[in-house]
Amino acid sequence: MKLNDRTWTRWCLVMGMLTALGAEADPPPVNGAQGSRLHGSERFETVNIPLESFELAAASSGAACTKSAMMMGGRLVGSQVCAGANPPVWFLEGADLVGTSFRAPFEGRSVKLTIEEVRCHVDITGPAVACTAQNLTDGKAFWEYRVTAAMEDSPSQPLCPTGSGFALASPHAWSTGGELLPNPEYFTFACAAKNEGTASQPFFVGGGVIAKCIDWGYAPWATTFPQAVALDYHQLCTRMAMADYCGEGRSNTLDGTPLKFMNTQEANQLITGDLPATLDGYSLEAVWKVDDCGGVRPLCLGKKRWDTLPLEATCVNRKLVLAPRPTRPCESMDLSFHATETLLVSYSLFIDRSLVTFMDAATNSYVTTTAVTVEPLTVEGGSSVTGVHLDLDANGVADVTPFTAQRKEGPILSPKLPVDIRTRMGSFIKPLYRCENTSGGYLLTDDSQCERLPGYVLKALNGDQGIEGFVYSSVGVTSTGQRRPLKLWRSLRTPVVYVTSTQALTGFLFVRDLGYLPAVGQLPGRDL
Repeated sequence: MKLNDRTWTRWCLVMGMLTALGAEADPPPVNGAQGSRLHGSERFETVNIPLESFELAAASSGAACTKSAMMMGGRLVGSQVCAGANPPVWFLEGADLVGTSFRAPFEGRSVKLTIEEVRCHVDITGPAVACTAQNLTDGKAFWEYRVTAAMEDSPSQPLCPTGSGFALASPHAWSTGGELLPNPEYFTFACAAKNEGTASQPFFVGGGVIAKCIDWGYAPWATTFPQAVALDYHQLCTRMAMADYCGEGRSNTLDGTPLKFMNTQEANQLITGDLPATLDGYSLEAVWKVDDCGGVRPLCLGKKRWDTLPLEATCVNRKLVLAPRPTRPCESMDLSFHATETLLVSYSLFIDRSLVTFMDAATNSYVTTTAVTVEPLTVEGGSSVTGVHLDLDANGVADVTPFTAQRKEGPILSPKLPVDIRTRMGSFIKPLYRCENTSGGYLLTDDSQCERLPGYVLKALNGDQGIEGFVYSSVGVTSTGQRRPLKLWRSLRTPVVYVTSTQALTGFLFVRDLGYLPAVGQLPGRDL
């Protein structure tokens, strides 16, 4: 049987349905508010905008006029044709679009999107390119738009609540599962990130991955690559940027996470033979490929971007879970055999550690630490503490101790963050210090003087200068993500006994917040 495009699509859909029917039921994801989003517009994340809904700032008087809008690559262009006018056709682009609007279906109603301001976009790779007519035509420069969104029964609000507050116009539509739907009659506003660092040490937060992928050179229109390949690379890039290992539109990463990546051609120019396990201090994470049905999943997964985020919780279809497997090492892939394929290779840091609270029930004392061992058959990630044991001397062997694991407080940033990453994050992160006394008392605090408690000194492990890790110094007060403050508590019975925890403990008095755990949907430093 010869398969035409429609038959092939139907076959892929049927196979997908069969796979889903064979999957086990799974509870709702625990990290529903994703750390990285496609558009970065939070409430209006799934809005696809019909180009035909274009409205001018003011209706024309006199002559009969028609209006329309179109996407020319990354250029949003409006037009007005008025019979008998001179000239009969007006084109609007850039600042001429201020005051114009679009209407898009949203939650059973419609949302009005109004362009309030237009400026030349400065992408995250730099340097700035002026929005001259030639640069715009050549696709070297783009306009970006500050847009407000208004429902009939509520006041207008910024479409891009985080990042720079501006958005790029990007052609085509998107499904709620993060699938690019080629359709020239639609476009979306893709919120751009903001540099919260410096020019020499940038640290971009907020926005969405669509705008980032455009800046990285993987736009959903023909540029370096022909149109069909460009669409595949854009889909690959967005899945990779979100660490969407299951291809379901669910993120397995947090905003601001460092990442290195390259396409097939770049990899073959840089590397001969198998992929290196590390690249500039980053570890080989995954090789991403578009399959025959248009879906994107890793061919192999060497590591998760955040070890402490539960991979299974983001996969509605449990059969899509691709845990890191030594039996399918990415290092064994020789990309010279894939030279004509559309692939992306990602490298990421071992950026996080799991902070776990242990309790000695006999003495009602606690230890909170990342110094743990995990039993070989235990899958890291999630809230379970089964198979997690105390290892305070960090020798890789579980301590013989009355302390048992109570809960995972959450992730903290590793004390081994590269110096350049620590510099870029600057005041957005702060260290947690590990202190100990000769009686075995243990303290985790943001005070390098160990709260000035008698007998307590910094305890260094493997040259880490007594730093357990890093937490956010502050987080967004308006973000839809979680706020997870890590708190210091003091014993009511024994004033020199402290514990560090996100939760209140019986017999302990709250002292102060130490910082915030990196959390899904949250941005660092937004209320500094």
